[in-house]
Amino acid sequence: MTTATPTQTGRAVTVYTALARIIRTLRSQTGSGSLSLGATSALWVLATNPPMRLSDLAAHEGVTAPTMSRIVSSLERDGMVRRTADPVDGRASLIEPTEDGADLVHGTTSRRARLVEEALGRLEPGDRAAAERSLELLAAALSTSRA
Repeated sequence: MTTATPTQTGRAVTVYTALARIIRTLRSQTGSGSLSLGATSALWVLATNPPMRLSDLAAHEGVTAPTMSRIVSSLERDGMVRRTADPVDGRASLIEPTEDGADLVHGTTSRRARLVEEALGRLEPGDRAAAERSLELLAAALSTSRA
């Protein structure tokens, strides 16, 4: 592991500040009725890897099982996910998105996703591709740092 130079640290702070502004803007423009970031992320994982056990989802998201249990319970109350019996282990359950949950993840009803789509649409094609790729790479680098 290398030590960050002041210039690298300054760049990291700039990126972090930009991400915080993006999140704050999305929250302010969509109100409190939207899912939390944790719930949105968990729902996305479930929509792309259904069905999953709660423990597997928690490990994937890098949170404790009790934290994920609260997130899943909230999603279940909102009609975004459902639990079914695990055919391999009757004591466990599998979690999968409902049709509403899948629609939200795939952007058909997500106000935040539409706002991001609109913002990306205002960029030149090369800048849009660079922004998308950069965020994907940053997310992947951050998720590997938790392992």
